[in-house]
Amino acid sequence: MKWSLNELQKYRFEPLVFSETVDLKKSLTKRDKEILDVSPILLEGNLIVQENEILLHMVVSLNVTLPSARSLEPVLIPLSLEVDEIYIPENVASREFDEEEGTVIQLENDWLDLSEAIEDAVLLNIPIQVFTEEEEEENKMPSGNDWVVMSEDDFISEKAAQKAETLDPRFAGLKDLFKNESDDKKLD
Repeated sequence: MKWSLNELQKYRFEPLVFSETVDLKKSLTKRDKEILDVSPILLEGNLIVQENEILLHMVVSLNVTLPSARSLEPVLIPLSLEVDEIYIPENVASREFDEEEGTVIQLENDWLDLSEAIEDAVLLNIPIQVFTEEEEEENKMPSGNDWVVMSEDDFISEKAAQKAETLDPRFAGLKDLFKNESDDKKLD
């Protein structure tokens, strides 16, 4: 998905609507070693060419295969992302943009290549942890000889239980102080 800026000037009065499939598997797996596989990427969107800027809106749809965080088994993750960016040619001074307008990119060349924008959007939206369906359903953590993987919630509750059981040695003598009084009240 690459156009020269001169070529894009033909679309100054009407948007350039596109629907294409691209294969960026090689470059995505090179940029992120965790990615096992990437399907062909479906791009649907439009470019609006204005006097000093080019507005991009596109939807990126693909399937990414990542290793499970527990078992390293391959997990297929469907992604559908919206990309909104504004491109400014290098010879044009940039104006102030609102954050709501999208990402603003100053072009360094006389062409617009969407490959890097697509790759960046995919890499930014890949989940940090993925699990197989079985792992999500049973919620069983791996364990071995003298070790166990536990969730953060389990870890916090175990630490709280250990803290409750541990008595501060400075107060050890006080624990029996009221024990005799409560025994006496029971006798009454």
